[in-house]
Amino acid sequence: MKRLLNSWPIRLNLLAIAAVFAAVVQTGRPWIAFGLALAVFAGIAWQRIGLATQRVPRVLAALAILIELWYSGGLERWPLLLAGLAITCYLAVSEVVNRALNVGFLETANLDIERSTREIWFTPPKIAGLTNAVNVVYALAPLVPAAYALGTDLAAAAAAAAALGWVGIAVLSGYLHRRRESHPVDGRVMTAVTRLQPKFVIHFAGAQASEYQLTMWLPYFERIGDPYVILIRDQYLWNGIVKRTKAPVVLVPAQSVLDSILPESVRACFYVNHAVKNAQLIKLDKYIHVQLMHGDSDKAISRSPVSLMYDRVFVAGQAGVDRYHRHGVDIPNYKFRRIGRPQLHDIQVDQRERLPEERRTVLYTPTWTGLTADVNYSSLKQGKKIVEALLKRDVNVIFRTHPYTRTNAAYQAIAEEIKAMVAADAAKTGRPHLWGAQAETKVTLSQCINAADAAISDISGTASDWLYGGRAFAMTDPKGFGDRYLEEFPLAKAAYLLEPDAGNIEEVLDELLITDSKADLRAEVREYYLGDIKPGDLVDVFTAEVKATYAKPVRKTAAGDSALDVLDVRDGALAS
Repeated sequence: MKRLLNSWPIRLNLLAIAAVFAAVVQTGRPWIAFGLALAVFAGIAWQRIGLATQRVPRVLAALAILIELWYSGGLERWPLLLAGLAITCYLAVSEVVNRALNVGFLETANLDIERSTREIWFTPPKIAGLTNAVNVVYALAPLVPAAYALGTDLAAAAAAAAALGWVGIAVLSGYLHRRRESHPVDGRVMTAVTRLQPKFVIHFAGAQASEYQLTMWLPYFERIGDPYVILIRDQYLWNGIVKRTKAPVVLVPAQSVLDSILPESVRACFYVNHAVKNAQLIKLDKYIHVQLMHGDSDKAISRSPVSLMYDRVFVAGQAGVDRYHRHGVDIPNYKFRRIGRPQLHDIQVDQRERLPEERRTVLYTPTWTGLTADVNYSSLKQGKKIVEALLKRDVNVIFRTHPYTRTNAAYQAIAEEIKAMVAADAAKTGRPHLWGAQAETKVTLSQCINAADAAISDISGTASDWLYGGRAFAMTDPKGFGDRYLEEFPLAKAAYLLEPDAGNIEEVLDELLITDSKADLRAEVREYYLGDIKPGDLVDVFTAEVKATYAKPVRKTAAGDSALDVLDVRDGALAS
């Protein structure tokens, strides 16, 4: 419940519902309904929420003011009642208005766009800001003392009329633009992108809170040195990406825009997941389409048949190739590029030097629940048992959850309980555990790996990332694969396996912290999964492979055995 209440959308909806309730039941204290409605509008303005977002709480807040005004002031407040009625109707159709305003306009960041003053004030962000300001004025007006009510009401009504009139002109302009062009695009953005002459683009769509899938790659794209553009397909992903990059970013809401925004300089398109919207760009066959994914693991998503759509599939090592073929996904070998994991370039390899009496550190990284139960590999239900055993061993614990954990209320609640357990032990013993933001947002996964002597991981990309360091680790089996575990997840050959209920946790911890009987086997598995690329070369290998995708004009030939030699001659090298 606490987590839910920390969500801004839920807070705004609850405040708006409370405002309507206070207005309807007539508490005799009109300032309650007015104050709650003001809180809704002020919160939206402070968060700079777009025009079509949070439409329900906006409409409810405006309606609450109307109801309370009618009961407390009646027709004496006619200017504000008329203004409120117009604002409420406008907010109710704000989604339609937003679509009209977006005709011929694209939101951008870090891109040099030249617009006239009129064009700037017709853009959706400016209209949204103007709307938010008028809503706040409308909510403040009823709180003015009665002696000044008429003048205030007239002023608020005039402000609302002026703002809504301006919005009407902007909507009409968008409508006329659509009448002139069958597929209108933002010419200013098109010009700016063409002037930039990008060599490639990164296409990103996905679920809410999926920004991490792209941000893990951004530092390495920025090191390439050639111009590129990031295409964001969903508004809710915008802020999370823009604040993490200095590269040009364009919000591309529609297929028609995607078809026309890329200049001739672009030869390659990169993807980091299997979002459905990826297909809208992949259908354009004049580019080399490259799948990177957002981690290397034995999960089903890492060998999805969807990868057949792409011209190149970047994998960490030979295991990434075999994973597809072992599951009947017949991607030709020439499509694969084994690049290691550039994110691991700063991983400390092999055992850390420790004094015998020095306390060990163990990293525990439970994954998320997956979209469906059949791919739920999370060990959080066994997490308390695992962490309790760790704390009894007098080790430092780093507890780092997956970014998607918060999308499942039940598992998020378990994670919070574990964090509280770790916090309590830190307060009691003084041991420097890491949990919460200290382990999840203020440090990187690489920093967590470097700080730890051993790890406990679920079936996830974190396990293969940890393997690169060469130190002991365990893997969980919450789904009870049992004898089928090693067949499904060969990476686990290098790990110590926990039973489904973590019943053998003490034996596993003995291996992790004392015996470590799989030290030699880990080196073999590590090369199979991550290649033999040295840490200092990982970024250079990635850079070279990216540059190769756009080094020559794109000419595609039919796939198959006959295509291998043709591609080898054309590209100069064939991935073996």
